[in-house]
Amino acid sequence: MHTPITPLIPPEHLGLNGEDNQSGLAKRHQSLTYDLFAPEVIANPYPLYKRIREEDPVHYEASLGYWILTRYQDVEAALRDERLSANRRTLFIQQLGNLDVSLIQNFLQLTGNSMIEKDPPDHSRMRKLANQGFTTRALESWRSIIQKTTDTLLDQVQHQGYMDIVSDLSVPLPSLIIAKIFGVPESDRANLIQWATDTSSFWGAPSGKNIEELAQKADTSAAQFTAFINQLVAERRQNPGTDMISLLTMAYTEQNLDFAELPSLCILILNAGRSTTTDLIPNGVSALLNHPQQLQKLKDNPALISSAIEEIIRYDSSVSFVFRIAKEDIEIGGQKIPAGSVIALGLAAANHDPAKFPLPDNFDIERSPNEHLGFGPGIHFCLGAVLARMELNICFSTLLKRFPNLQFDSTRPPLPRRSTLVFKGFDALPVRF
Repeated sequence: MHTPITPLIPPEHLGLNGEDNQSGLAKRHQSLTYDLFAPEVIANPYPLYKRIREEDPVHYEASLGYWILTRYQDVEAALRDERLSANRRTLFIQQLGNLDVSLIQNFLQLTGNSMIEKDPPDHSRMRKLANQGFTTRALESWRSIIQKTTDTLLDQVQHQGYMDIVSDLSVPLPSLIIAKIFGVPESDRANLIQWATDTSSFWGAPSGKNIEELAQKADTSAAQFTAFINQLVAERRQNPGTDMISLLTMAYTEQNLDFAELPSLCILILNAGRSTTTDLIPNGVSALLNHPQQLQKLKDNPALISSAIEEIIRYDSSVSFVFRIAKEDIEIGGQKIPAGSVIALGLAAANHDPAKFPLPDNFDIERSPNEHLGFGPGIHFCLGAVLARMELNICFSTLLKRFPNLQFDSTRPPLPRRSTLVFKGFDALPVRF
């Protein structure tokens, strides 16, 4: 069961006591509670999202200490609302419960300097700078890296006739690609993956289990990652290459910027290019195998791959929620939300809202239009979206071409994973071919 977190905002400031307590709406907020970490929800959260959307679409979950949005119109508007801050320091500290904040000082420093935690004007400046690492020339050079890495990983399992999509493909693929794009030596790539895993696990709003252990791992990895990137930057300042860290180092040097921000940008790029794709690959394979007619349609018409990728992102998003903090008292969907409140924006729930998507629980690789929120609109549109789409396109095209008889392994069940509120994927997805 999920360990309750002390609410960030006292109940008396949430309109749940005093005169408001007489209203049916306030009573409903008090009585309704949902377990987002129940085993059946981990396996398939969409029925619960549907319930919340229908019963209480702007819901205060007291056990978690934050508001939850589940309607497309509310989530989409909130992603663009300048009254909501992307600085989640408050949430990270809240996750610690009674533990001392010094436990995550390195983690807070690394994430606090990150563009994803910034509001304008700092965000605008950092975004413009980050884009210099995603030039058209660089993107085209990545295509061959992605194809070669995908082929190498599939070569290693082809003779077996079976594989685990997670451990054999989706975990190593994005991490190896980012490592190559960064120009990280092969001997350091395992560390890079571990640092990214540890920091993203705590960043992703974990379930409350082993929170001290998760915090310690995130903090240690944040310190080690920062030191490693600083070392790489020092080397690239002396010996610049064509890798992304070299490009960013040159941009920082030319504009006389603070190099203390660079490790934070690198961890953002690493996690944006790794975490989402790591989960989208097994989520997508599972969706295709569970819908054989759609899979056959894609095999018969490979030109549908781009449309299929967009539907995979909508149908089973790897990022279920993103968080914002109310900078002032606001009203969403008729609910008054006090300043300082944590708000969970349900991307996955919004992507299944029938008010936006006809037959939202149907998996349709030809769905059009498909204005999903998988990468989030607005100023915080996912920095790794172009890279993720390229990886997914090449990965799925290659996988289906090389293994046309891909099917679930009936002797080994899939293991869905939902250890954090933010990320949704699989710990294992065994297949045969």
